[in-house]
Amino acid sequence: MEVVFGGISSLLYGVGDFLGGEGAKRVSAGSIVLWAGVLSFPLLLVTAVAIGGDAAVSDYIFGLVAGALGGAGLIALFAGLSRGQAAAVAPVAAAAGAVVPVVFSLIEGETPSTLAWIGVAIAVPAIMLCAWVTDPGDVPGGGLAYGLAAGLGFGGFSILISLTSEESNLLPLIASRGATILVPLVLAGAGMWQVSRFSGTPRALIATNAVLDVSGNVALLLALRSGSLATGAVAASFYPAVTVIMARIVNEEHLRRRQGLGLVLALLAMTAIAVG
Repeated sequence: MEVVFGGISSLLYGVGDFLGGEGAKRVSAGSIVLWAGVLSFPLLLVTAVAIGGDAAVSDYIFGLVAGALGGAGLIALFAGLSRGQAAAVAPVAAAAGAVVPVVFSLIEGETPSTLAWIGVAIAVPAIMLCAWVTDPGDVPGGGLAYGLAAGLGFGGFSILISLTSEESNLLPLIASRGATILVPLVLAGAGMWQVSRFSGTPRALIATNAVLDVSGNVALLLALRSGSLATGAVAASFYPAVTVIMARIVNEEHLRRRQGLGLVLALLAMTAIAVG
């Protein structure tokens, strides 16, 4: 079941990330993350409380730190996507976000299969190909930097949210969403990122992204609790295919041949890890 829930999460994240990237072309990425978090928080709060659960303090702490990492990852992802680098940023973020939980699973004693290790090995050149830019106006390594930052944040989110107890149900996501809201506020307060007023943001894009993102979080949590951490996290990492395809169709974003090869390798890597 972790593969099914992970696949649903990928679809929701893929569409939501594309919309978030589009919104970040008009206002700062931090503004998108902040207001999407604010809009989705009441929905998540009502849903989590209605379902109920028995959450310990540790569950909320794991959720809080996971949300902070996830929020930072979203800001990095949207910032990269807003620069028209979907083919570079999204696959790198997904590959890195998939490899991190696999490494953690190994440390925890879960032994990946040979096929899973092959997938990890394929992910390395996939990341390099996706991030390799040489066209005029491109920032060398820009896609790699944004993608790796996003992937580390997403990987950390997957690990920490998987450590919450099943009895807590969706309650840890309340703390997680609260932390996601705080991240752009802290960055803005430190002068590292500008946050716009809600009235000056693309509200329709933000509202849709909010619903898709929180739904993706719920699906991811269900995936991680249904079986292997590594398998669930990887199954939830197929979203770049959706994001890149939408960028290609809607924005006619140019997909370089080497980046297309990198995307294919990234998908093969994640498939090998999930199947293995």
